[in-house]
Amino acid sequence: MKTAAARPARPAWSDRFLAALPLLLVFVFALLLYAWEAWSLSTPWVFTDEVENAQLARAFAETGHPALRGEVEPLRSLSRLLSTPAWWIDDAQSAYDAAKYLGVLAMSLAAFPAYWLARLVAAPAPALFAAAASVAIPAFMYASMLLEEPLAYTYSTLCLFLIAKALATRGRGWYALAAAAALGAPFVRGQLVVIPAVFVLAGTFLAWRSEPARRHRLGWSRWDWAGAVLLAGGAVVLVSSELSQRSEAWRISTRLYQGRMLELGLSAGGALALGLGILPVVVGLAALLRSPDEPRAPAVPAFAAVVMASLVGFGLYAAVKAAYLSSVFATRVPERNVIYLAPPLLAATALWLSRPRLRLPALAASAAFGALLLLVTPQQLEFPYFEAPGFSILALVNRSWEWSPGRIELWTFFVLLAAVALALLPGLLEGRRLALRAVLVAAAVAVLAWNVTGQLAAASGARIAADLLHSNLPRPPDWVDRRTGGAPTLYLGQPGLSEPTGIHLLEFWNRSVERVWSLDGLAPGPGPTLTPDLAAPDGRLSHGSEFEYVVTDTNVDLQGKVLEEQLGLRLIRPAKPLRLRTLTGGIYSDGWTGGFASRNVFTTPGGRAGYMLVRLSREAWGGQDVPGTVVVNVGTLVLDANRQPQIGRRVDTSTYVIDAGEREGLILDTPPPPFRVEVTIDPTFVPAQLDSRSGDTRELGAQVGFEFRLERP
Repeated sequence: MKTAAARPARPAWSDRFLAALPLLLVFVFALLLYAWEAWSLSTPWVFTDEVENAQLARAFAETGHPALRGEVEPLRSLSRLLSTPAWWIDDAQSAYDAAKYLGVLAMSLAAFPAYWLARLVAAPAPALFAAAASVAIPAFMYASMLLEEPLAYTYSTLCLFLIAKALATRGRGWYALAAAAALGAPFVRGQLVVIPAVFVLAGTFLAWRSEPARRHRLGWSRWDWAGAVLLAGGAVVLVSSELSQRSEAWRISTRLYQGRMLELGLSAGGALALGLGILPVVVGLAALLRSPDEPRAPAVPAFAAVVMASLVGFGLYAAVKAAYLSSVFATRVPERNVIYLAPPLLAATALWLSRPRLRLPALAASAAFGALLLLVTPQQLEFPYFEAPGFSILALVNRSWEWSPGRIELWTFFVLLAAVALALLPGLLEGRRLALRAVLVAAAVAVLAWNVTGQLAAASGARIAADLLHSNLPRPPDWVDRRTGGAPTLYLGQPGLSEPTGIHLLEFWNRSVERVWSLDGLAPGPGPTLTPDLAAPDGRLSHGSEFEYVVTDTNVDLQGKVLEEQLGLRLIRPAKPLRLRTLTGGIYSDGWTGGFASRNVFTTPGGRAGYMLVRLSREAWGGQDVPGTVVVNVGTLVLDANRQPQIGRRVDTSTYVIDAGEREGLILDTPPPPFRVEVTIDPTFVPAQLDSRSGDTRELGAQVGFEFRLERP
């Protein structure tokens, strides 16, 4: 009689819950911490990213289609719709809070796939460290912002786990899950197009290092090796050529800015290393190259292949994008594009904590790479520095302890040396288990403390930036919605060269502001804009009469009933068709002009002629004097071929030379409306060039004001 072997009993639910409890506590702690940070963040502050994502998600919530300012947009990223449920809430503040909490939830969930990834190669306790550190990195300042990173970070970590698991187990089910997740990654966020490439590259690495491949290469001649190198080079050229056809950024960066790609790619890695505490880069990379005779978990080769493929994929993406943006926009350290490397590097650190013996050549190579990252990476002490939150800990010591950049640089190299020394200690403590355990626990605690400190500093910077913007908002911020009852409203301004942040925040907090137009063609995105023409010299506009309410700035005086004024903005119920009273151009929000300013007057009391008082002032400038010759012309207003106002017949002219600290008023005769006043000032001056204490790099003429009077002043 045969007796079937008894299967091991499945753990009870209570045992399984107790086993999962530490990871659940990590998740809950992260959730509570970042929910508090989200609660304290008073307003969006990263433009145009947050406004654009909010518009897309808000439109999707209301219509089922992503749209910007009423125009349907193609959906390029599911992560942009993460906040959709929040916009079903009518109250603006409550909807914004809910959107932030959704981001916090999405990003905090990364603790689970980070743990699973580390658990492939490490014991439970080190894997728990990897999970905790993965949700404590400085980049979690993004969790409470309306960005793509919260969902993309978690999804990327999940994909890397599935890929490593599939390559380690070679199970059909895992391969299917990994392939499905990788193919879906670009739809979650465009940058995650890297994930399918990581899958292919990791599989290639693993196959190359497999035992059958090694045996096959034993019989290769020099010509065989040369052929293999030639084939690999040809494959690289072919892939690059195909990418050049599909991506302008790839084509321009790889052909014109190879040096810049290398520098900025390494800088992104350096910022990430600084944010992680340097140790995970040193020991994590060294831990991937285990001794051939060392017993190791079956998943280690697959895990190592995934980590190396991720370094190549995300590093190359960051390098290409940063080099391209430096040629068309600005040079930034693109750590934002490599934060997805944090979970695999921390999982590799967990591998070291489980098996702390390292090969000296591997440690030397990883230490040299860490030193290269620190040497290449420029110190960014700007606070906050949105693109690279890893710098937040450097900004913290600079601001709190008043350390100079030179001292901070020395400190970072000291931390690198300390990391190398720590990596060598296990070899010196062989046989002394308690001492070794104490060293490893101290290392894990130090990395966690470093990351949490950097994250709190980065979040503090975000909160300061948001509070500064919020302090300059109208009270309440959704004042237009409250007054109009949500009726469709047009913003019609003349922003000129002024900072567009005020327009962005007006649009964000007030859903009724459906269109943003300008009369100078400089309305900011995101989304479509329109520049209505003057339909006639009397101030009538060609578009906009379908709106019941219009918000204007100080440069646009629209005929109609002013319902409310807030911080230089007017909410108007306009007369139909839309008609201007006056239109001012060339003046910044603080009253300064450059070399040219104008005032168009379309109506006066009784349609009468009168006098224009032009106030000129340089009282706000007490630095080096640069006398400016002011010429003021007044004449009849005509429209040119492009429907733009110009002076027709000149009526009066006045000239004056204005000096630093001086003010003056010029009085000129005007014809009946419509008429135009033009002010030119030459030369202008740049405050920052004349006074090292000034950060104002504008070319300024004077502060100019216009006042029409029927009687001569």
